[in-house]
Amino acid sequence: MDSRIKAWTVCRQTRTSKSLLSLCLVPMLVLAGCSKQTVQQTSKPLKPGDYAAILPYQTSDTRAKHIGLISDIDIRTQLEQGLMDISKDYFDPDTHAYVNHKYLDYDELDASDGSRGLLGTLRDDNPNGLNPGADEDFDTGNGLVKGQILVADLYELDFFSGNALDGIAIGLAVTDAVEQDGVRYEITPERLRDFVQASGTKIVSYMRERFNDVTPNIPILVAAYELNTDENDSSKGGYVYAEFFDGTRTTDKAISEEYLLVPSTAFSQAQPEMASQFETFRADVAQILSDTTYTTGEAKIQDGSVQKLTLTITAHGKTVGEILAVIQSVREYLSIFESENCAYKVIIKNNGDICALMDREPDSKSVQVLTTY
Repeated sequence: MDSRIKAWTVCRQTRTSKSLLSLCLVPMLVLAGCSKQTVQQTSKPLKPGDYAAILPYQTSDTRAKHIGLISDIDIRTQLEQGLMDISKDYFDPDTHAYVNHKYLDYDELDASDGSRGLLGTLRDDNPNGLNPGADEDFDTGNGLVKGQILVADLYELDFFSGNALDGIAIGLAVTDAVEQDGVRYEITPERLRDFVQASGTKIVSYMRERFNDVTPNIPILVAAYELNTDENDSSKGGYVYAEFFDGTRTTDKAISEEYLLVPSTAFSQAQPEMASQFETFRADVAQILSDTTYTTGEAKIQDGSVQKLTLTITAHGKTVGEILAVIQSVREYLSIFESENCAYKVIIKNNGDICALMDREPDSKSVQVLTTY
C-alpha cells in the first residue's frame, strides 16, 4: 500500500510540474507571437515637414473615380496636396505616415448608374448619399434649386502612428454655383458652410458605423475645397473650411485659400508687388534666346500671402549650349522675387520636353537645380 501511495504521489507531482510548465509556456508563446508582429515600413519624406508614405504603397481603385469626376490634373493635385497641408495642423508629420483611401474605395463612392455610393443623391435606397435628393429644395442663398450635385468628389487620407490608425482626413470637392433652367445660382459662403457642416457630420457618423476600426476615439478632419465654376475667373478654387471631429469635441475654422493664374488681372490686384517682379522676370527670360521663351505660372495664396509660386518656362533651344544658357539664366533671374515666405518651383521645357526642375524653399535664396544635361 505504501508503495502505491508513493507511486501516486510521484505521478501527481510530475503531472503538476508539467501543468506548471505548460502554464509558464503560454505567456512565452504569446510573447513569441507578439515579437513576430510586422512593423509597418515607411518611406523617407522628400523634405522635413512632409508626410512619409507607408510601404509597400497600396494603390487605391479610387484613382479612376477621381480622374473621371475631375479631369483637371491641377485641381486634383491641389485637392490632395492641400488636404495634406491642412492635416499638418492636426496630425504631426514627424510622428504620422499616410495611406490613401483605406476605407472609402471605388464602390463606397460610386454613384453612377444609380449606385448607392456617398457621391450619390439622398434617396430611400441610398440614405448615405451626400448630395440633396431630386425633390429636395436647396437654398443657395440666391434662390432655391432642386436635384443639384453639390459634392463633386471626395478624397481620403489615413494617418498611422506606428501600426495604429491615429486619424483620418476627408477632402470634399464642393461647387461654388449651380445652374437650373439656364440660370446660374452662386452659393453664398453661409449656405455652403451650413451644407459642409451637415455633410461632415454625416461622413463622420458613416465612417464610425461602417468600419470597425474607425472607433469614436479616432479623430477625423473634414475640409471643403470650393471649385470655381466660372470659366472667366483666373482662380480654380481652394479650401475654404475645415472641421475637426475629436471624439465628442468638434472644432472648426474658415480657410482663405485660392490658386490664381499668373499673369492675370486678379493676381496683379491681389499681389501687386510680386506681380511686378514676375513681369520683370518674364521680360528677362523672354530675351535669353532669339526665339522668345515664354513664362506662365500659378500662385497659391493663403490668408492673403503667396505660399507657393509655380512657374512654367517654355523654350525653343536648338543646341545643348542654348538650353544650358536658359537654365542658368533662369536660376539667376529667380533672385528678382524678394519674398522669402514663398516656395518657388520652376519647370523648364524645351520643345515640349522637360529639361530642368528648380526649387527655392522658403527662408532661402539658394536654388536647387535638377537637369537632364
